[in-house]
Amino acid sequence: MIDHQMTLLQIKSELLYLWTEGITVQYYEQWFEVLQPKLFRHFGIEQADFFIFSNNKFMQLTGRTFTSVRNDAIPHSPFELDETESSTAFLTPFHEKGFAYADDYLLFRNDKGEVVGLLIVGSTGHWKAFRGTSFLQELEEIVSNVIQQIKKMVFLVKEEKSFRCLFRVTELFNSTMERDVILDGIIEVVKESFPRFDIELLLSHDQNKRQHTYKLFDYMNERPSAIDAYVSGKVTMEQLPETVTKLINAPIKGRQGIYGVLQIHAPVDFEYSLSEKNFIRMVANTAGNALENASLYEQSHRVIEDLQLVNETSRKLNSHMQFDEMLSFLKQQFIKAFKPEEIAFCFYDESGNDAISPLSTEVFHTISGQTYIAFASTYLKNGKEALFDARFSNAKNDTSVYESLIAIPIMNQEKMRGFILLLHADPYYFSFDSFKLMQALISHSSLALANSMLRDQLQELVDKDHLTKLYTRNYLDEMIERSIANEESGVFLLLDVDDFKQVNDAYGHSTGDEVLRQISKSILAEVEGEGIAARWGGEEIAVYLPSSTLDEGVLFSERLIQQIPMATEPRVTISAGISCWTSEMPMTFQDIFQTADKALYSAKESGKNQLIIYQPTILKL
Repeated sequence: MIDHQMTLLQIKSELLYLWTEGITVQYYEQWFEVLQPKLFRHFGIEQADFFIFSNNKFMQLTGRTFTSVRNDAIPHSPFELDETESSTAFLTPFHEKGFAYADDYLLFRNDKGEVVGLLIVGSTGHWKAFRGTSFLQELEEIVSNVIQQIKKMVFLVKEEKSFRCLFRVTELFNSTMERDVILDGIIEVVKESFPRFDIELLLSHDQNKRQHTYKLFDYMNERPSAIDAYVSGKVTMEQLPETVTKLINAPIKGRQGIYGVLQIHAPVDFEYSLSEKNFIRMVANTAGNALENASLYEQSHRVIEDLQLVNETSRKLNSHMQFDEMLSFLKQQFIKAFKPEEIAFCFYDESGNDAISPLSTEVFHTISGQTYIAFASTYLKNGKEALFDARFSNAKNDTSVYESLIAIPIMNQEKMRGFILLLHADPYYFSFDSFKLMQALISHSSLALANSMLRDQLQELVDKDHLTKLYTRNYLDEMIERSIANEESGVFLLLDVDDFKQVNDAYGHSTGDEVLRQISKSILAEVEGEGIAARWGGEEIAVYLPSSTLDEGVLFSERLIQQIPMATEPRVTISAGISCWTSEMPMTFQDIFQTADKALYSAKESGKNQLIIYQPTILKL
């Protein structure tokens, strides 16, 4: 009896020494590692294992597996834990799990009588002798108290670690407004606490600049538990027997909405403690508030930038720019703000036909590009306010190069004057915010564009002859004066319709006017990109070719003399006089006109339907 009491006193003193030495015990396993050799020495026990009872399961303490995989967990209902049950019946599940050596056990309970742990042993003579004494109950009480203290310490250590992680990540979240830094911070802090688990973020909005992989939340295809967490804003759990996985879903929740779901994949037999669940919930909530603040910060900056963009555009467009300058400026603004791959400016003429501006990107001058123009034009002409399509191939039922489209009409006095079209190959490339900003830009730009178009139309009435659409003589005079001042050479050609009076007398003045239009159309087609054609007066037409040589002017004139008889009905011919100036042989505008006029007079006098070159001695060709 004295020996058993001494054994108990020695165990109690060693446990007391354990506490007074201030050994830091962070895991249950560490405590068992300290207790096990004492059992071996005092009772001669060679085999023993300790189990923690949690969530109706006995979980073996081996290494540090308690916080990860628990394949050896042995289910046991607390209602079945009866002290009167035979050792063999109680230990049978343990024998089946590989603990065949066990022939005795001790159950440890807390002050409320709840089971907190279990010790199974391979009995020895000393152990059996001690078990038959009254000291066994005291040993159970001592060890139970130790277990409860250990549980408190382990809980506090885990809580401290969790709160340190939470404090660190909160400090990070409060020091940044970068969404990607916040998202990376969530992943890193959760991985630190659950290093062996797979972690995913299911986000309601896509992120750029990403270090980790995130998934867009797909409401139609996500697991029911993830959808429930996203909708309800509460933490949910789900077991996936097919993958031996247990999911915990924590909504990333701010004050104004839910921005995604933090999803952790654990082994199916893993049991989350209450503190672990709270830690996951707090991380997700802290991240949700941080993401919300970052989003509001980004939105405020974006609103300011958008207002600055609209203001800058409006101010610039209202500074009396030329129409082409306006389009060029708008193109730069749209490319900077929306980063499209293609952009088109399309305007309607008086007949309602669309004309694509040369400032549009090259694709719209091809057959494939015309498909998008036609689709947008038809859509807008049907009375739609705007076109915003993120999956163009679905609308066309085919494979399209460009999936994302935005088309905004240019309106003036409730009439559509044209539209601007943006394209990008990626689906869902343009955000709805981009669409609304583009609408605002076009709305503020429409009046300036319409006014510029009107100014150009008025200027065209001043600068061009109404009948022939050729420039007026005054406009040509200004262009020639400018050319003489800034260029090295130029060719002036003066044309006259042969026997034009006979056309008027024989067919009437309306036919004569039509002949002039036919001649002008032929000249405009030939002179485009090379020079300027103007109605000089009556049936006389002047053409000026800047930076051209005399030989080039002669070839140009000869083409006109050959083409005009074939382009007119009734058929007419022309006579032409030509003069040339160079920097080596400068001439005034008056000299250029007079010499070309003399050459034309000579052409008329010497047989018509021919070109005469003015030189000091007039040459006939």
